[in-house]
Amino acid sequence: MRAIIDADPELARVLQLAECVVPGLRGEQSDAPLPDALRHDDEIAGGATALRALCRHWTQSHGAAGAHYVALRCWGLAIWQPIYLGVIAAHLDTHVPRLAGLAQPVVDGFPGGFRLPVHVPATGDLSTRMRLVADELRRLCRSTREALMPLVALHPRAADRLQAECVLGALLALRRHESAMGDADVVAVGADWLAQLGIDGGCGFFAYRARDGTTALALDRKVCCHHFRRHDGEKCSTCPKLPLDTRIARLLADPS
Repeated sequence: MRAIIDADPELARVLQLAECVVPGLRGEQSDAPLPDALRHDDEIAGGATALRALCRHWTQSHGAAGAHYVALRCWGLAIWQPIYLGVIAAHLDTHVPRLAGLAQPVVDGFPGGFRLPVHVPATGDLSTRMRLVADELRRLCRSTREALMPLVALHPRAADRLQAECVLGALLALRRHESAMGDADVVAVGADWLAQLGIDGGCGFFAYRARDGTTALALDRKVCCHHFRRHDGEKCSTCPKLPLDTRIARLLADPS
């Protein structure tokens, strides 16, 4: 009979903190298998079964939007949770999780929450935590991309840019949660993250004046997700295909 492994308290705290910053980012720690989940460390050896199902779902649902839409949609869905988890942990906690064995259950084409094997997360100062997370994310994103590219038309530069967008999006989520993190801090640390991940210049920020007169930051995206090509889609508020003044106007019109 297999022994029950107790949950690690530091890892439990990290997972709870990540969910506090992004309520949809629900993580648990367990060594129990999670059937039909995305597992980034064995997708190649396992025949990319879960990724194939993910790609099939989006091809069947919105294939008319084009191959680039399907590719970027699947790539972004596969990597955003581990990226947000790692960035949030590095900045808001003393410990950062290891991502080996991370599994994401998929329901109706969307990874919802994730499971990590029980382990003691690594620790160190901020620069050490960022380096540790960057190492984990490079491995995870590389294995995911290698498994995904035979299945969809994923362009390497577009993949880099969407990955960079996820990283900076995580920083914006942190900025909303942590008021002590100023705009200049976000810009500087964002450049540091992208450099450590080898995706420098893949995304950036632009500043604008919010409705209350304060300055705000938004993603200066370098790749279009092609959502507007869906029958029910339109260009995102920060779509790089839109002029900057139109993007700012859309941001100001957003009630959130």
